[in-house]
Amino acid sequence: MELSQRHRMILKATVDEFIQENRPVGSKTLFDKHDIGLSPASIRTVLKELEEMGYLASRHTSGGRIPTEIGYRFYVDSLVVLYELTIKEKQRIQEEYLKMQFKLDQILKATASVLASLSNSAGVVLGPAKSLDTLKHVELIHVHGDEVLMIMVMRSGAVLNRSVFLDRNYSQEELYQISKYLNDNAKGYDMFEIQEKVIPSLLLRKDGPLDFYKVSGVISAAMTPDNSEVSLYIDGLKNLYGRFRDEEEQLNQVLSLLDDKRFLTGMFGDYSEHDGVYTVIGKDGDGRMGGVSIITSGYRMGEKRIGAMGIIGPQRMDYHRALPLVDFTSKLVSEMITRISK
Repeated sequence: MELSQRHRMILKATVDEFIQENRPVGSKTLFDKHDIGLSPASIRTVLKELEEMGYLASRHTSGGRIPTEIGYRFYVDSLVVLYELTIKEKQRIQEEYLKMQFKLDQILKATASVLASLSNSAGVVLGPAKSLDTLKHVELIHVHGDEVLMIMVMRSGAVLNRSVFLDRNYSQEELYQISKYLNDNAKGYDMFEIQEKVIPSLLLRKDGPLDFYKVSGVISAAMTPDNSEVSLYIDGLKNLYGRFRDEEEQLNQVLSLLDDKRFLTGMFGDYSEHDGVYTVIGKDGDGRMGGVSIITSGYRMGEKRIGAMGIIGPQRMDYHRALPLVDFTSKLVSEMITRISK
């Protein structure tokens, strides 16, 4: 059944009131506090209809209504009017980053803190998989005999060191020529792109130093990224104790989710490939998410989507403010990461 304008108005007022007060909402409260233009009796009728349709639920027979997950879902998708962050709020976010030395890990750690502080929930940032980091500079340095140290400086600021063993003892000048050829052609690509596209293309072109063709296979193999560990940055756990006051079961649920690295990596990773802000409400995200919502958005390095961020909190969070907060922060972080990567 499609909701009428009257249903929408009462549902929005009920969810707004419950988010603010965290107690069941009755017809008298809606009549007294919201300019609805209906009598208490008419409001009671609409509340009953919304409950029958599954948008609201009653904890007690005469104790008012609370939103269901279906009600929250409709509220977020159709009724929320996005709040515009004030200039002061935007400046506060930007000032947090000005304290940083513009290294990727510092930016992501600050992002989790900003999201937690301004949403009064938990802030979560999923760092980029190592395979998505792009090459800024590579250097081959002779160590001893046929052993060479390959140093790769990534655009995120990470420095990777790999020991490789070549087919013979190469001079430092020969290694310099190979390094220069790689820098001229592989800079700006991620590891998989270098392995699967760049090096095969260079082998076909045959315009590089002869030594490159002898060692290209070893170099390519050494560039295989280690994706076993993805960084997670979490802040604001103390906020949850206040937000889930008197709801011990839900507090334990959300704390267990935040302690489950596989869950967080999977949940936020699913949304890192998409543009825009997404809201996951309750059990439509995971069976353990009763009473919990996640708002998430991906972030980029240039045109490459590399990670995701967001907030985790109670379903009765202030979506009007939380959605634009995540949206603005993800765009700002994308701009900064793109800037430091050049």
